[in-house]
Amino acid sequence: MSSRGLTIAGYLLVVLAGVGLELFGRRPESRVPPLGAVLREAMRSRPGRIGVIAAWAWIGLHFFTL
Repeated sequence: MSSRGLTIAGYLLVVLAGVGLELFGRRPESRVPPLGAVLREAMRSRPGRIGVIAAWAWIGLHFFTL
């Protein structure tokens, strides 16, 4: 497997883990909060908002540029 293929597989694994956590968090008896609840809590404070914006900028820089 090439380096590019390994990198793509790693990112795919991270995305699948995120989807799995989201599905697990949406179960009624789960103690894991869904992503919306985590973001809602993070956006309540200034450092949390800065972190969310920084994460969004990092994602945009690495995935949405050519």
